[in-house]
Amino acid sequence: MRYLLLEYDHPQEDEAKQVYSELDRENRETRRVELYPNGLWFAYGDEHGREEALSPDPFPEDVRTLNIPGEISARTIAPGVFREVWDQAAERPDGFMGMFF
Repeated sequence: MRYLLLEYDHPQEDEAKQVYSELDRENRETRRVELYPNGLWFAYGDEHGREEALSPDPFPEDVRTLNIPGEISARTIAPGVFREVWDQAAERPDGFMGMFF
């Protein structure tokens, strides 16, 4: 497994600011957590379900090719960083309903 973080410099209100992804050996997304500027988050895959929202295309071997200066930065992260974000996501109400709890 590989783990990466995509950070968007100027997301719109309805676009994620940070996207944490877990990738399998074929560089396909198996789990993802999206954090939005307004504090909402969405998790996909594993116990959260919604696997259809995961990217069907494999990520490039060198994630730095996803970098666009001033727009998006991509980097690999340690497995523990991803697990911490994933575990925190499991402890909070998610998405739209999270605005009410």
